[in-house]
Amino acid sequence: MVGDLGPVPGRLASNLQSVDVVVTPPAAATACPQTYTVQAYLTPLRQSIGNVAEVSLLGTRTNANWVNTGLALVLPDPGEYLITGDIRTNICATVDDLGATNLWTTVRLLHVQSGAVELGGNRIGAQHQFSSAPGTQFQTCQSGTAPLTGLVRVTAAQATKTVRVQAKLNGGGPNFGLTGGSTIQTSIFDGANSQLTYVKIAD
Repeated sequence: MVGDLGPVPGRLASNLQSVDVVVTPPAAATACPQTYTVQAYLTPLRQSIGNVAEVSLLGTRTNANWVNTGLALVLPDPGEYLITGDIRTNICATVDDLGATNLWTTVRLLHVQSGAVELGGNRIGAQHQFSSAPGTQFQTCQSGTAPLTGLVRVTAAQATKTVRVQAKLNGGGPNFGLTGGSTIQTSIFDGANSQLTYVKIAD
């Protein structure tokens, strides 16, 4: 689902950059003098995306590969853009008798055309770090939201830029974060509860 952030009252309901002028006439047509109020608003380019598909991160734990998510936006013109995002991820694992987990998710914002990292790479979302006492075993799910905020520039030579959120699951220590027979059930990018927004702030 892609949509506008929504106009301030009196502004155009559009994601086009514009200067919107609102003229308010006098309260009474017979007023003397006739006083009109003129207001001008800058409406910057802006767009937001959210409620996209879920993506499994299980395959990324041992190969360190990033996976694409459905959070992608096209920055349409040269200039400076403020990017804000809340990226939700989840890990579910079972901690075995005298076992442990050391798992976490990370997210980043990629420039699709060049493959360059624009934001993040070390922004941590969900963390699953537990150990069990002798004779105990338990299963737990952990969720976390990683902020993905910063400035991204589109140069005149680039003209436009497509940016996409990527995510991966990480494991530290022996067996990539699973010891003593502990197992991982699921790890996902939670697209239904993630969002990405841009607002152009300068040419």
